[in-house]
Amino acid sequence: MADRKPPEDALSNLRRRVDAARGEGPQNTPPALSPAALGLRYGGEFGAAIIVGGLLGYGADYFLNSQPWGLVIGVGLGFVAGVVNVVRVAQTYSRANPVDPNAPSIPDDEED
Repeated sequence: MADRKPPEDALSNLRRRVDAARGEGPQNTPPALSPAALGLRYGGEFGAAIIVGGLLGYGADYFLNSQPWGLVIGVGLGFVAGVVNVVRVAQTYSRANPVDPNAPSIPDDEED
């Protein structure tokens, strides 16, 4: 009985193995995005949503013979979807990289 592990060790070993199987843990954290990569992601999300909305609107115009209204509505909906996608990406980035409360503030240019 001297070779049995205490239950705490077995439990922590099990937790570590489960985390590794799920892909969680410090070894799988992605590096922070550079500002250029983040800007390209914003632009790609926004542009892709507008293009898809425009193509769907054009397809609706083609099949329903309702020129320009399908395209106008599709581009409008694509614009809204693009804004929602950009906000979602910005929120995800902000949660992953919180602002340091001890960082120095930028002085205001206006003098009172």
